[in-house]
Formats: sequence, structure tokens, C-alpha cells
Amino acid sequence: MKVKDVMKKKIYTINANEPITQALKKMEKYGVSRLLVEKDKKIVGIITERDIAKRLGHKRERKLSPSHIFVSSAYTKNLITANPNDDLKSVARKMLSKRISSVVVEENGEIVGIVTKTDLVRTLVDSKKKVREYMKKPVTVQSTDSILMVRKLMLNKGIKRLPVMKGKELVGMITEGDVAKLLFGLRKMVEGAELKRRFKDLKVGDIMRKKKLITISPEDTLGTAARKMLKNDISSLPVVDEKGELVGIITKTDLVRSCLE
Repeated sequence: MKVKDVMKKKIYTINANEPITQALKKMEKYGVSRLLVEKDKKIVGIITERDIAKRLGHKRERKLSPSHIFVSSAYTKNLITANPNDDLKSVARKMLSKRISSVVVEENGEIVGIVTKTDLVRTLVDSKKKVREYMKKPVTVQSTDSILMVRKLMLNKGIKRLPVMKGKELVGMITEGDVAKLLFGLRKMVEGAELKRRFKDLKVGDIMRKKKLITISPEDTLGTAARKMLKNDISSLPVVDEKGELVGIITKTDLVRSCLE
């Protein structure tokens, strides 16, 4: 299967001179977690929810209102590209080696689309491979842990989502998108030392997703995992055994890894 068979031709952009608040609004409006960045009518990079969360939480930015922090200070400049005729395996390899979630599609010097991990996951809905072969040991947090600690953990470990426990019971998930939106909301209300205090006092249980937790069994197939992720618009699934105990986590990245085989 080729890149052109799965890529999205519709791309969403934002000007480098716009505030990151506008970037978050556009992401929410269009249901995406990344935007291509324009400068002087040219695409010069990409900005993601992770970039925004990192910038909003930076010490140097705490005295600034989010409306005074611009896309130009947060976006990634080196775009990773592919050709419409490239094999999907080569795209999967790029995503995994560069630790990115999307590849821009370029043809004759012009950007013609984008391929995301979600697009690759769609090709796996009939996969018979087992979840247990690709799941990872989960890094977890407690519902009573501070959001500040969770943010540092996500940045230091390069983790985008974490299962939330209450003791030994799995009670939810928290993502870098949740943290970015929390920071955005707080920065609109308070600044400086008050922002730091409020952020330090907030616990995981205060902001974790309250909707029904979607899980999967280690004996289920990757096809089942792919369908659950796509249907529920999520990027990971906690893996629970027959006793309901958390034994792993499987993410879109793990599904992309299976594309190399």
C-alpha cells in the first residue's frame, strides 16, 4: 500500500505570528492534534499539542499571558516528508525512528497532504496479530499525584498518555492534550506565582477523563484494538486481564510498529 492510498489531502495551517491560544482553538475546532505552520506564505514547520504543553509550562513563560506566546516560539522546524508513491512501511519506519506522529507528503516541492499514525492504524482493522505481542509494560500515575509531576514525567519519558490508578484499581487515563488544555485555561485566569501554586495544587483526579474507560484484553487482536481506537477517537488502550487487572498498554505507536512486519 502506498502513501497516496491513505494520506489526507486536507491540511490545517496556522501562521507563525499567531498566539498559541489560536493554535489550540484551531486544533479543537478541527479535531486534530497538529497544525502546519506558515510563514511568508510558505510551510515552515509543524506545531503539536505536546509543543504547546511544553511551552506553556516553561518557567520563562509563566509571567506571560498565553495570548503573548506565539507559535513561532513553539513549533518544530524540521519537517519529515514522504512522497505519495512511497511504501507505507517506509513512513512507519520514519515515524518510529524520529518519534513523530505524522509525516508531511510532498510532491515536486509542493505539500500535497499529510499521513498520521491514525491513517496507518486504519490499515490494520483486519489484523489477526495478538495484542499481547505488542503491548508494553504501563507507566502509571495515581489519581492523587500532582499534575506538575505528571507533566514532568511525560516530558522526561516522552510519554503522551498515562493510565490513572486509585490504589491498584484502574480508574482513568490522562493525556498530554489534557495537560495542555489545563495549562491554557489556567494561564487565562492567573499568572506568575499564583499560576505555579494553582498548578502545583492540582491533582490528576481533578482533570483526568471522566468518560467510560475503554480497555482491551491481551488475547484480542490488533484489528480489534485498531477499531476501538478509531471508533472512540483515542490513541491508546489499557490492557486488562480476565481479573480486570492492568497488565499493559497498547498505543497507536505499537500498532504502527506492527506495520513493519
